[in-house]
Amino acid sequence: MKKIQQTSLLVCITILILFGSAGIVFYWPTISQVLAEAMSKSTGEEQIGADPFSYDPPLPSYVKDLHPKYHIQAELHTSDAKIAGKMTVEFDNPKTKDIRLYVYDYLWNRMSVKSIRYKDKPLAFDRETTAIKLANPFGAELRGALAIEFENPVPRRGTRFGVKDDIWTLTTWYPMLGAQNQQGKWYDPPLRIDYGDPFIYHYADYDVTFVSPQGYNWVSSWGRGVSTPLDGSRQQVRYQGKKLLNFALVGSPLYHVETITLGQNLSVDIASVDKGNIERIKTIAQSVFPTYADWYGNLPYPHVAIAETSTGTTYAMEYANMAIFKRDMYQRNLIDHWLPHEIAHLWWYNSVATLEATHGWLDEGLVEVSVTHYLQNRYGNQAANSLLDEYASDSQRLGQRYPGGKLDKPLQKFATEEEFHWTWYSRGALLFDHLRRQIGDEAYKQFLHKVQQNYHGSVIGAEHLDQALGQALRGEAVYFRKYTQALNTTAFGPVQFEPYVTTFINGMSFYPSIPARVTNQTAYIPLREVGERMGLAVEWSKEKQMIEVSGNGRVAYLKEGDTFAWVAGKRVDLGKPIRSIKERTMVPMAFFRLAMDFESVYDAQERTVKFVTRKASGKAGE
Repeated sequence: MKKIQQTSLLVCITILILFGSAGIVFYWPTISQVLAEAMSKSTGEEQIGADPFSYDPPLPSYVKDLHPKYHIQAELHTSDAKIAGKMTVEFDNPKTKDIRLYVYDYLWNRMSVKSIRYKDKPLAFDRETTAIKLANPFGAELRGALAIEFENPVPRRGTRFGVKDDIWTLTTWYPMLGAQNQQGKWYDPPLRIDYGDPFIYHYADYDVTFVSPQGYNWVSSWGRGVSTPLDGSRQQVRYQGKKLLNFALVGSPLYHVETITLGQNLSVDIASVDKGNIERIKTIAQSVFPTYADWYGNLPYPHVAIAETSTGTTYAMEYANMAIFKRDMYQRNLIDHWLPHEIAHLWWYNSVATLEATHGWLDEGLVEVSVTHYLQNRYGNQAANSLLDEYASDSQRLGQRYPGGKLDKPLQKFATEEEFHWTWYSRGALLFDHLRRQIGDEAYKQFLHKVQQNYHGSVIGAEHLDQALGQALRGEAVYFRKYTQALNTTAFGPVQFEPYVTTFINGMSFYPSIPARVTNQTAYIPLREVGERMGLAVEWSKEKQMIEVSGNGRVAYLKEGDTFAWVAGKRVDLGKPIRSIKERTMVPMAFFRLAMDFESVYDAQERTVKFVTRKASGKAGE
């Protein structure tokens, strides 16, 4: 480093120190108060209300994350109604013999995958109905990339992927990386049916360059993009998006597009061929987004879009950051239900996903009950309760006509669209509304905020919801796992719940990896973690084939399932059986008092268990 550089560096450091010192002096009253509060919380006084769930990590997604990144260059040829594209998808080596790509086209309108290359070498592949299979070329490499050339004809009709009245709805328009479960097995994607998209997606980052004729206005899964004019009366738009479930575009030369900002810098692109319709859409959006942000938390994306398609197209549908509906919905004011429905999918399907073919009740039930929140906020309780009454009537008819069904019935197994709608939409909505009424609005909101916080970018099911519900209620909950497997004739009942209790040892809080809890009005304590924290030795006695606990001048023997322990050859009744939870031995709190002679107090209202291992003399165990 030159002398002048050294001198400049010293001057900068001196200035920083002077200004930093001045800032500390100026803000010292505030800083000292914060420090004092922090110190008071660490003085050993009992602190009730600390979060006992920080050790409880989110459950794994149903889809193993291979961290894919797409680089797509595509052009829409409107005269031929086709998309020609080249793409590179980079992802972690799945370490399987084969790799799979998903192709979500129509059987009567097939996408053509012309070539797949790895490091400029062509690869052989087999095309099946919805999947492409090829041998894994990555070898020992941690990551690799496949270069793919494809051509996709766009149906000239109002399908979920198609063009009608010069509005191009480009949804599943490119090959996608397949999805694995956490054991590394590839999912077999189910076939498209008349209602719903039973597809399996993989969250990914996108860099998309899309070419179309000049004058086309597009909305997408990631804003308006950056547009550049090209020769030949063409235009290019580049989009760069993060953590998207898929990438969709809707555009037309007839579109008017208006962008509004809602909440914390969320831009909403609204597209319609009629400027008057945009005003109507804006009115709904300005009510819907703040309502859902209150119930679920802010949407973790900077851009979303609302696209109005032509009459006679698909009813309404959701894709990544996209709410799409047909113009017919202005009749009978259907837009006031189905647009809030599709906007709710931005949270439930988009930010947090499901395996739609098997657990569609999760997102469809949540978005239907979301409509009641919108109606209540905008029109009052009567409007919301009227819709809930409709759900209740549907659910009653469901139990009568399809008594053997259940919420977790796979999409392909429904006998009719009627059964599908009554099950996932109406009964699904009632499942969530019943929970809300049972635990109260604030706990319900905390639960759904927790789901969004824990599982953004994940594919989830009933067990993920139950874990988040337990965290919100401070315990272990079973609700969704039970009632999604129950027959349609089963009424929804209470949450099966074991409250967690905070453990204090000599006035200091302690959170074992398997928390203490209340089961059947008895506080159960994890034996080894809490016992060792109290100075006890916990071992397995080969001689007695029992657990041996020694310390505090005593030796106790016990085994799971018994309601007693042995101390000095005498049987000590514990009142409740010794249990095993998640492969950990849990003992009734009475064990520490009756068998090991420690003071213990349970406070049901505060959900605390307090142990004292020091006698008045101050010597442990005496």
